[in-house]
Amino acid sequence: MIPCSLDRTINVTYLEAPLAEVWRSIATPEGMNTYLTYTAEKTGSSKDIRVGDVYTLCYGDILNHPVVTESRYGEVFAVRDCYESIAPDGRSDRFDVQTRFTLAQEGAFVKLTLEVTDFEPDTYGQWFRECLEMGWRRSLMNLKSVVELGMDLRAELFSYPRLGVVNCTVNADQSAETGAAEGEGNYLMEVFPNSPAAAAGLRKGDVIVSFDETPTPNYSEFVRVISSYHHKKERIRIGYIRDGARKETPALLSVEETFTGLVDVETETYDDIRRKRETLARQRSASGSLWKQEQT
Repeated sequence: MIPCSLDRTINVTYLEAPLAEVWRSIATPEGMNTYLTYTAEKTGSSKDIRVGDVYTLCYGDILNHPVVTESRYGEVFAVRDCYESIAPDGRSDRFDVQTRFTLAQEGAFVKLTLEVTDFEPDTYGQWFRECLEMGWRRSLMNLKSVVELGMDLRAELFSYPRLGVVNCTVNADQSAETGAAEGEGNYLMEVFPNSPAAAAGLRKGDVIVSFDETPTPNYSEFVRVISSYHHKKERIRIGYIRDGARKETPALLSVEETFTGLVDVETETYDDIRRKRETLARQRSASGSLWKQEQT
C-alpha cells in the first residue's frame, strides 16, 4: 500500500495487457466477473458506461451498489460505492466510500491506479479501510493473473483460514484501553459465536500480537501471517494481550464459508446467506461441533 492519509487507500499495479482489456475488466459487468465478482449487473448498456449508471455487484457475502460519478473511456472510471456486508452472526453492515480508477498507457503496460476515499474517521472506518485495502490488493493481483496468464486465482487468494473476528490495528484509544502499544497488535472489535476464536477463549477487547510467535503488529501482517496456514489443520498458538497481560491460547483455524465469504452463489442468494448465518449465530454450541466436524 502506498502511504497516504487515513481517509483513503491507494494501490498501483502495472498490467501487460491492452488498454481496452483493462478498461473492460474494471468498468463492465462482463469484465468484473472475470476476476472480481460472482455476479455483476448494471443499468443501461453493459459496454457504454455513463455517469449515473448503477451496478449491482455480488462478491459472495458482500453486495455493492456503486453509482458511476465519472467515466472517460481508457482514462478514468469512478463510482460512489454502497457496500453491504453480512457478518458471521447475520448482521448487515453498510459502508459508503468513493472509488476511482485511473489508467495510463506506459509502453507495453497499463498503469492502473486505484484510490478509495471517504472512510469514516472512527474505529469501524479504520477497520473497513484496512479490510478494503487488503481486498483490493489481492483483487488487483488476481486481475494481473487473469489478463496476463488467463488464470483466475480468487479462490486461492481469498480462501485463507479465518478466526471469526473483526480486527483492526491497535489505535491510540485502544492502546489506552488495553495496554498494548499503538500499532503493535490487532484489537478484536468482535468475536463471533461458534467461531474458532470463541472456542479458543478469545473475546472482544483482546489484542492479538502473534501466531506461533510470528508477530502480527498490524492488520496487513495479521492477514499475511494467517494466510500462511492455508491447508494446515494443526492447532496454532495465538499470543494476545488482555488487561495489560500477555497470554497465549491454542486455536484451530477455519476455512468454513461463513468466515471466508466464498459461498456458492449459484445455489444461495444473498438473503439465503444472511438467514443461514443468523441461524448459526443462535447455535451457541459449547461442544464446538461445527469446527470439529470441519477438521475431520
